[in-house]
Amino acid sequence: MKNKAQTAMEYLMTYGWAILIIIVVIAALYAMGVFTTPGGTIPCSPCFTYFAYEDHDETNLYLTNGARDITLGGIDYAAGDPITYAHGCGTYAAGTWPCSLTITYTTETSGGTPVNHTDTGKIHALA
Repeated sequence: MKNKAQTAMEYLMTYGWAILIIIVVIAALYAMGVFTTPGGTIPCSPCFTYFAYEDHDETNLYLTNGARDITLGGIDYAAGDPITYAHGCGTYAAGTWPCSLTITYTTETSGGTPVNHTDTGKIHALA
């Protein structure tokens, strides 16, 4: 009986270590970016903390609203709504891009009190 238990433990330990090594190798490859594909989006740096960056042109910034309902520029947006924001950076002239932006928006607390927030980001000229 003792021999069967020892054999079972050796079997579990061998395969347990093998599975652990495989997990560590996959995690290391993921951390090095092996599994990421190059994106086709225009770079923004540092992007925005609350809004999801979608695209921009010389006059507008196209975002997706975050997880809360907000008011931006007098317009109410629900969570996940697309937002077109006139950024005012002007044409892609030398020396004016990348363009730093500050977006101020309002949310409401559970008690209905409005709270102002500011989100900043930088967009780059189209290639």
